[in-house]
Amino acid sequence: MKVITGQVVAGEESPAALRLLLRVRRRVYARGINVALSRAGARACHDRLLGLLHRRSVPALRVALGLVFLWFGLLKLFDSSPVVEILKQTYSFLPLKPFAAALGVWEMLVGAGLLSKRALRCTLALVCLHLAGTFAALLLGPGLFFHRGNPLWLTVEGEFVIKNVVLVAAGLVVAGHEVQPLGGRGEAAAYPPNVGGRGRGTLAS
Repeated sequence: MKVITGQVVAGEESPAALRLLLRVRRRVYARGINVALSRAGARACHDRLLGLLHRRSVPALRVALGLVFLWFGLLKLFDSSPVVEILKQTYSFLPLKPFAAALGVWEMLVGAGLLSKRALRCTLALVCLHLAGTFAALLLGPGLFFHRGNPLWLTVEGEFVIKNVVLVAAGLVVAGHEVQPLGGRGEAAAYPPNVGGRGRGTLAS
């Protein structure tokens, strides 16, 4: 049997050998098609998942941030928050219980605003002011947050405060994707689409 450039040259071959060769070639061809279809299906599934993330990840971040603030606020209102001890050692010049209650109301307003997406611009401004106050505590009581005054050697309380950097970043992401431009909805088209053009961040008032 002779095979030249993938084609069978008849002559000495038996019919059985030809049938065997054709069967092998069909199997190889079918296997190649199955592999190509599997890869195409995997790419389509990946792209659908990525599109879902583009549409839903920022709203999910907003809801998660709102739940965290609402939860923290409730704990302060019920005088069950461990943060009260930190407030006592840093904002000692303020009356503790009224100050903690005011913070609790503040955080609940922030949480409700994020969850309902009402007055989102004002809500995010309250988030920034609140987190600025938490970072101010680092200056008011450095011994509580840093071992031996070393700013790189955090205590448990220091880690608790520093992690608020992530909350700041989350607030910036929500602001960048879900706050309506002051000029109105007509200017929303000025914002670039998401990566690959598979969806635009939802703009909300």
